[in-house]
Amino acid sequence: MIEVKDKILHVPQIAKFFGVADKTVWEWCKTGKLPAFKIGKEWRIRKSDLQKMINQKIKTPKSQKALF
Repeated sequence: MIEVKDKILHVPQIAKFFGVADKTVWEWCKTGKLPAFKIGKEWRIRKSDLQKMINQKIKTPKSQKALF
């Protein structure tokens, strides 16, 4: 269940965090590599979803294909 206090992040925030272009984050969202949803025309990412994704990536064995 989604927490009411869960912060919603915007594409430019995610792009800055990862050090990539906004367009790269849009592609990650469109292809499902990043758990995201749209409000109108803008992609949004829950901070908790981003944290889960990062935690899974850290725990993923090197033998598996990289997410990014």
